[in-house]
Amino acid sequence: MRSRFLAFAARLCTTALLLLSPAPPALAAEAQAPEATDGQSVEQALRAYEDAWSRHDARAIASFYYEPAMRVSPAGPILRATRAAQEAFFSGLLSTLLQQGYATSAWEQLEVRLLDANTAIASGVVVRHRTDGNVFQRQGVTYNLWRTPEGWKIFLSATHAPATALRFESTGRAP
Repeated sequence: MRSRFLAFAARLCTTALLLLSPAPPALAAEAQAPEATDGQSVEQALRAYEDAWSRHDARAIASFYYEPAMRVSPAGPILRATRAAQEAFFSGLLSTLLQQGYATSAWEQLEVRLLDANTAIASGVVVRHRTDGNVFQRQGVTYNLWRTPEGWKIFLSATHAPATALRFESTGRAP
């Protein structure tokens, strides 16, 4: 478990460094080459993730997460070591949201940027609706994802104000 956490922490630090360091022009062009197809696969994964929310399926939601994964909210960071821990968290959250009138979720804005062949960052705004179709909540979200043999998995998620969703200057935008 300790080695998995250390590997996770190393990826998290690498992602932070990549985001904060400008890439030389030649490397930046090379890093963007796979974006057309891989960026689309990240978008597809995140759209399927929101579909799982709309089905109220905590197990399916948890399946989109890497083990371990970290969630950062205004309350602070929380590390969940397993998908079972993710499922328990999302089961409780879904129960609370459903009691408050939540019905479905959809992306209002989603932008994806590949950082390298196996690491992506996505940010946008998710709109949650009530059963009558009215807006229940608009939530800013940012995800760091890692490519696994099972597909793209979220290893870091952050919830924040919709106005602070990241915008990327070039390709990778989805409506």
